[in-house]
Amino acid sequence: MIRIVNSELLNYIKLKLSSGSAIPGDCLKLFEIYKQLSSENAGLREEFDDMAMLDMNFLGQIIISDENKKFWLKFKEGKVDYGEGDVVNPSLTFTTKMNTFTGIVFGTIEISGAHETGDVSFNGGSEALMDLQAITSVLNDFLQSI
Repeated sequence: MIRIVNSELLNYIKLKLSSGSAIPGDCLKLFEIYKQLSSENAGLREEFDDMAMLDMNFLGQIIISDENKKFWLKFKEGKVDYGEGDVVNPSLTFTTKMNTFTGIVFGTIEISGAHETGDVSFNGGSEALMDLQAITSVLNDFLQSI
């Protein structure tokens, strides 16, 4: 069972996911839950294995253009890590506004649609962009099921 996951933070994030009411400051809270769950939960690891995601190696640089902020999100061997600032050699550099990014990671905005409307720009293969969507989607679905 989940031991190290902050249950108060988990419940807050689950509420935000189910209600679609996330605010920009919730992104790092969501990343923290991703990190805690991916480090501890065997059920999540099985989910990644079932989706053939354990071999994925993703490092995304997220640039929030309207707030002059940078985040990074790493997914390797089924584990998530994150932080603020720059990373070296990301597989994807992703630029957008905070409201759009919040919508994407909380599942209320589709990455491909946001890119088509010009709300998102990226450097890196479109496969890396879809990897970001897949990672957040599987994690968010798992979060809502626990």
